[in-house]
Amino acid sequence: MNFFGIGGTELVLIVLIMLIVAGPKRMIQWAYVLGLWVGKARTMWQQAVDVLQKEIDEAGVNVQLPKEPPTRQTLNRIVSDAVKPYTQELEATYRQTQQAAKLPKTTDAPPAAKPSAPSLGAWEQPPPPTAAPQADLGSWSAPKQQEEASS
Repeated sequence: MNFFGIGGTELVLIVLIMLIVAGPKRMIQWAYVLGLWVGKARTMWQQAVDVLQKEIDEAGVNVQLPKEPPTRQTLNRIVSDAVKPYTQELEATYRQTQQAAKLPKTTDAPPAAKPSAPSLGAWEQPPPPTAAPQADLGSWSAPKQQEEASS
């Protein structure tokens, strides 16, 4: 079931929220009013499609307008069909790149020998810095030193 792009589960969720918010009496009135509006919207859509289709046919253009209001799924399908010729080349290039990435790299050169002495290569950690005496930059202990000097 698909009603204006709303599935069955979403419709049940909407009805439950309406029941909690409005209560059973007002929910019936709201559903009636909502049904009237949906009926009016469908009638307006059908009339607009009929008028536009008549104009398109008189102009000699071979286009068929949809009789039902568009949903999210139909809009996605229309857009993907329109873009497909342009994206096929990109998808082929993407597949070729994926295949090239999966191929193992074979080299005939022997692996490089590991140096015996430690070096500062790109993958090695630098040696830790040596501990240098730190200067007193006004720590919390400064007032205590002044108190001891004054006594």
